[in-house]
Amino acid sequence: MNRDEELKRKIKKLQDKLSLMSKVLKYMSEGILIIDREGRVRSANDAFFSITGLRQENVYGKKLSDLGFKWEGYPSFREVMEILLSEGVWKGEVWGVHRGGSPFTSETTLVKADEETYIAIFLDSTDKRSLEASLRSLAYYDSLTGLPNRALLYDHLSQLLFQAKEDSRKLAVIFFDIDSFKLINDTLGHEVGDSLLKAFAHRLTSHFPQNTMVARFGSDEFVVVLDSVSGIDDVEELVSGFLKSVTTPFFLEGQKIYITVTAGISIYPIDGGDPQTLLRNADIAMHHAKELGKSSYKFFTNELNLKVSERFTLQAELRDALEREEFVLYYQPQFELQTNSMVGVEALIRWHHPDRGVILPGRFMHVAEDTDIIVPLGYWILKRACEDGKKLLDKGFPLKVAVNISTKQIAESDFVRKLKDILNETGFDPNFLEIEITESVLMKNKQQSADVLRELKKMGISIAIDDFGTSYSSLNYLKYFPVDKLKIDKSFIGDVVSDPNDVAIATTIIAIAHNLGLKATAEGVETEEQLIFLKLWQCDEAQGFYFSPPVTLDSLMDMLSNENFKIRGV
Repeated sequence: MNRDEELKRKIKKLQDKLSLMSKVLKYMSEGILIIDREGRVRSANDAFFSITGLRQENVYGKKLSDLGFKWEGYPSFREVMEILLSEGVWKGEVWGVHRGGSPFTSETTLVKADEETYIAIFLDSTDKRSLEASLRSLAYYDSLTGLPNRALLYDHLSQLLFQAKEDSRKLAVIFFDIDSFKLINDTLGHEVGDSLLKAFAHRLTSHFPQNTMVARFGSDEFVVVLDSVSGIDDVEELVSGFLKSVTTPFFLEGQKIYITVTAGISIYPIDGGDPQTLLRNADIAMHHAKELGKSSYKFFTNELNLKVSERFTLQAELRDALEREEFVLYYQPQFELQTNSMVGVEALIRWHHPDRGVILPGRFMHVAEDTDIIVPLGYWILKRACEDGKKLLDKGFPLKVAVNISTKQIAESDFVRKLKDILNETGFDPNFLEIEITESVLMKNKQQSADVLRELKKMGISIAIDDFGTSYSSLNYLKYFPVDKLKIDKSFIGDVVSDPNDVAIATTIIAIAHNLGLKATAEGVETEEQLIFLKLWQCDEAQGFYFSPPVTLDSLMDMLSNENFKIRGV
């Protein structure tokens, strides 16, 4: 082989290698640029043009610094090139705008090939960054309203508190809750409910200053953070203004919807120094505002915090009290006004607290009602009342024993079975048991309540509607449920002698009861004048301090055994 042939063979081999390299570069998914020492582009593969959206005529012969890329952490390509020349490699992220107008990101590596040649490798990370952005959006933003969610609220509030501390500024956290939102969902449907939440979020955001943090905290709960509070009056003006503006109806799904909103407010640094405390205290204030009525607001105070602490303590003590059998039943006599004879008793619970003495139900039953404690406590009352009723029967005192039943008890699917078990266990005749239920309990679930009451009637148990007239409901339900008695609430008896409205209500209830073939029982009778009124209007039964306060079972038996005992007549 002569010298020319050897040279041709080497050239051919080199051409084959270049062809192979060209094919490799062509089909690589990574973008490849070959640049010289000055940063000028000498060659590029198809993947580079696909990633960046650039054309060949806009790349070849141009400097890399002229391609409009943003280099992670560096204001210009010059700093990147300095690192590349000194260290032989640079790694980082590059941002740019694709020809179509959409942004792209690339994980990029620049390496030194030889003294005159450098290679840039572009790995497309646009989809990855897009996914990360989507995940971040899911993690920090509410999907329905688009507002920041609870996680982002905590993060943002932490930063605002740090700044407020540095600048010695006040900050306000406002907790909003849409009143009766569950009723809207249940009656109009969840689609309307969702539309309302979105419209409410827009109205809330529009009301407060621009760039105010507005977040969705829960289903119908929203939080606003005012990061610069000059005075309490400013916060009050903004909150009261929003509560007024939100009374303007929402037009959704072809319907006009009216809502009211309740708000609670906590102030940094007065009411707390961290997000958790400020949010909790604003929430506490909001719940206390609900006690004032709808469309109201309340600032947090230490007194409110004390009430909440007492409530949690009371919950724990109630559970312990049930286990330690600290509860006792008292019985208030019920008298038939025509015969002046005792015909029944109402079982009323008392808590014999080891430190605080006798506690009346008004101090603790609302806490029990709000928790699951009411269910086991309710069955304890039923069982003890049946046991005591059996003792009365055995002693020759055939009195009806009336027991109040809670919403949660009657809602239990096995309530009737448990009641039957109690009657069988105690041996108490169901014909001497009277179940008292409020109107609100009946209306929670009409069909279930009706089924339960019919089962009780089959067993011989009497049904009384307690606190009749104090709840908003249609009188239609009286023909729907198997009721025996209407109890006139004591609030209508207190001024029945002097207040024409109470006279009208009390006499109407008596008339309704008699027209439907039911009995009427008056609660809270305390004076002779009230008793005269009830007798004149032929009320069937009465109970109250005029006759006797609630007494223990032993005291009741002594009362019944006393030959001189009789109703205080008129």
